[in-house]
Amino acid sequence: MAQQNLLPNNRWSDTSTVVPTRPVSYADPEKASPPLEEAQAGVPTKPNSNASKAVSRSTQERPTALDWDRPDDPLNPYNWSLVRRWFQTYTISGVALVGTFASSVFTPGINATAVEFGSPIIIATLAFSIYQLGLAFGGPFAAPLSESFGRKPVVFISIPIFALFILGTGFANNMATLVVLRFFAGFFAAPSLSMGAGTLSDLWQPEKRSGPMSMYVAAPFFGNRPALGPLLGAAVTQTVGWRWTSWLILFFTIVLVIIPAPFYWESYKPIILRRRAKENEQPIPPSPFEDATWAKALKIYVSKTLMRPMHMLFTEPIVAAFNTYSAFNFGLLYAFFAAFPQVYLEYYGFDSLSTGLTFLGVGVGVIAATIVIVLFSKKWYLPRVREAIHNDDPAPSFATSRLEPEKRLPLAMVGGPCITIGIFMYGWTTAYQVHWLAPTIAEALFGFGNMLVFMACMMYITDTYGPLYSASAMASNAILRYILGGTFPLFAVQMFRGLGPQWACTLLGCLSILGSCIPFVLAKLGPGLRKKSGYKRDG
Repeated sequence: MAQQNLLPNNRWSDTSTVVPTRPVSYADPEKASPPLEEAQAGVPTKPNSNASKAVSRSTQERPTALDWDRPDDPLNPYNWSLVRRWFQTYTISGVALVGTFASSVFTPGINATAVEFGSPIIIATLAFSIYQLGLAFGGPFAAPLSESFGRKPVVFISIPIFALFILGTGFANNMATLVVLRFFAGFFAAPSLSMGAGTLSDLWQPEKRSGPMSMYVAAPFFGNRPALGPLLGAAVTQTVGWRWTSWLILFFTIVLVIIPAPFYWESYKPIILRRRAKENEQPIPPSPFEDATWAKALKIYVSKTLMRPMHMLFTEPIVAAFNTYSAFNFGLLYAFFAAFPQVYLEYYGFDSLSTGLTFLGVGVGVIAATIVIVLFSKKWYLPRVREAIHNDDPAPSFATSRLEPEKRLPLAMVGGPCITIGIFMYGWTTAYQVHWLAPTIAEALFGFGNMLVFMACMMYITDTYGPLYSASAMASNAILRYILGGTFPLFAVQMFRGLGPQWACTLLGCLSILGSCIPFVLAKLGPGLRKKSGYKRDG
């Protein structure tokens, strides 16, 4: 079992239900008599007669799963070249950046759209936050579809549809149209933020994921928070109008997603192996939708596939706890998005462009967090992986990583307190009008901690549930994050006005203290929770 956990995607099964997908070559006399396991698995043993092969295929049992031919199977994404794997990582990170950039770039245009359409500011804020609700509703569809049809079709069908709705927002002539179009834009952008963890777990072994995961997590942070979104949105809104925020989104979509699309390879293991088995005319595992009527197929999809993220959210304590914490942090971010312009205007006299520049503090925090994540992986995590392999230590039970997933949690243990300190520091320095550099430093602490917590969340869940279920687990994460991200801005401005920034941030900071305890609790209870999981990865 230890060896199986070391290379979870390269395992050979000693049962008759898991078979390789490449036909055995009989040119070598030593392979003239295939082993008993292959005969039991249904691999043809007399290729000299097409008729006998047909009989063999018709009488053999269909496998329940397929596996790689050997550890160095060239179709296994773990064995792809570094260039290809980093290109895939770059592309999925670009998709994530576009998906979050489309949200934050509209922030400086809230007041402008309210004036142009003669709408109350709360309705204009809804046009901003409705995008997050679209992401929340689209997430449950995206990840299960990727597990059924592959990563590539879902991303590169949904993103062009997203672009069409964004195009429509640039021509909207009333607030109702803008709200509806932004909701559906968010709905079809959902794959960019729910499949990344699963895609990267396809490409990188657990001990090598820190760098790629850092790139993927940092991309939406940069698109969303520190610079690109608020800063570029403020610049174009003040100079050429809020509609140019839509053209900016389309530009980044074309450059980061549409152009790389033809060179993107499918990375999901079951899809790759089923395709090869079909090409080789080998039996493939039965599909849940095979020979099913449309009504039955829809029932299977809704009950077993579509509901999996929600089922994991309500039945898996690990998913519920970590996702709730990261979703709360995300809601705080969007609350600050809505409140920051008002706070900086009232207490420091900043315009929207100056306020956008203050978000560079969050950018500094994200950059610092990325450096810490890479150093943590190289100096702390990987040496322990090599030591475990050298000592032939048993691999952890009920996980897909070489070390216990709890070894990822120190990032969150550091990040949580940084978030809390940043929240308190921002509220009280702003209330007493300390130099604007002080709340900007607080933003940097908040961005630093948020990045560490979310990174730890992704890697912990991916190490626990593996490629198959991590996409659904992160889809449930997206549901919570974007529901809170869509609702927090609707009351944030009123809360900061009514309580003042110091007491509003005190309330939020106290809630953050509770959340920062979650990584410490999981460090102690995680192994037991994984053992009791309904989605545990081994026996």
